[in-house]
Amino acid sequence: MIRAAARGPRRVGALLVTLLVVGAPEAHGQITVGTGPEFKGYGFDPGLGADAAELFVLPVAVRVPVSDRFGIDVFSAWARGRVEVDDTNLELSGPVDTRIRMSAEAAPWARVTVGAQLPTGHASHDSEEAVVASVLATDLLGFRESNWGSGTALTTSVATATRAGSWGIGAAAAYALRGSFRPSADVDSVRYTPGNESRVRVGLDRNFGNNTLTLGGTFITYAEDQANGRNLFRSGDRFRFDASYQFRASAGLWTLYAADVIRSNGDLTLRLAGGSGGAAGDTTVATADQNMLVAGLVGAIGLGSGFVFRPHLDLKLQARTEPDGSDAGSGWMLAAGGDIPVRLFGRSELFPRAQVLVGSIRDRQGESVPLLGLELKGTLRWSP
Repeated sequence: MIRAAARGPRRVGALLVTLLVVGAPEAHGQITVGTGPEFKGYGFDPGLGADAAELFVLPVAVRVPVSDRFGIDVFSAWARGRVEVDDTNLELSGPVDTRIRMSAEAAPWARVTVGAQLPTGHASHDSEEAVVASVLATDLLGFRESNWGSGTALTTSVATATRAGSWGIGAAAAYALRGSFRPSADVDSVRYTPGNESRVRVGLDRNFGNNTLTLGGTFITYAEDQANGRNLFRSGDRFRFDASYQFRASAGLWTLYAADVIRSNGDLTLRLAGGSGGAAGDTTVATADQNMLVAGLVGAIGLGSGFVFRPHLDLKLQARTEPDGSDAGSGWMLAAGGDIPVRLFGRSELFPRAQVLVGSIRDRQGESVPLLGLELKGTLRWSP
């Protein structure tokens, strides 16, 4: 087995969590701590270049409500990814980046949020780890983590809401400033800087009796990624449109939802080496565009004795078009399962969840390759 262990202890995320929990005796509300192992794995038929892929994540999240108007959230995790290629196991493991978010109510109609990403993750990958990260980054598979670390980042956002008759109207804008990191463990000289991100969202909601309709639209654009100060890649703009309808049925609360995420072509800059009469220089090529449609249903069914089963059905349809017209990477995924919330003792709750996933992805020859997956999760939430 080929193994790639995390390089060196990363204690910043754990230290921050400890400081926030132990050092916040004057928190206005209940401090909440959440964790829970999560496993997701797939087996593939031949054709995709990998035989299996799986991810195990152990997250830790802390919420500290300092006052009615101000709160702090912290998230970090340890993750292990594995990809099997031709009977060889490739592994990527270690801590992920730590994320901190501070949110304050600036006015009854406005909220300001400042977030920071601390580079506690295992961001520098060797060639084998890079294969694992590439497979886990496939959008259709829906893995929770795919790169473990992407450098320092600072995000600011402001959101506001008002009412117009029977409708609620909300708007939010956010900007993320990203720092550089070393993506390759084999090449020390390369520093990669992801492009800064701008995001704008508008939302609407309205009650119809006890039912609620929610609509939203989001636009996301990115600055150019850079390698050692040179423009390398510009991700295509993204548009997201979503809707949900919440209603009561069989004494339970149910939600129908749908979302469409459209990603336009990006631009990749390649450096030509020259030689044999050819001139050296840069050339720009287009990358694939993509459309991901997601629709699903989640609800609640009483089981008696205070237990509730929450079924979950989710369908993904991905259309992907390469510049040469190929639809490699297109496919579909159907997930079915649910969870049963269980109160353990005091203010502790456990949410065991299981899902079966079936679908297919098109390979570079345009053939559909079947896949089968399983997701297991056990979230534990505790308010000390």
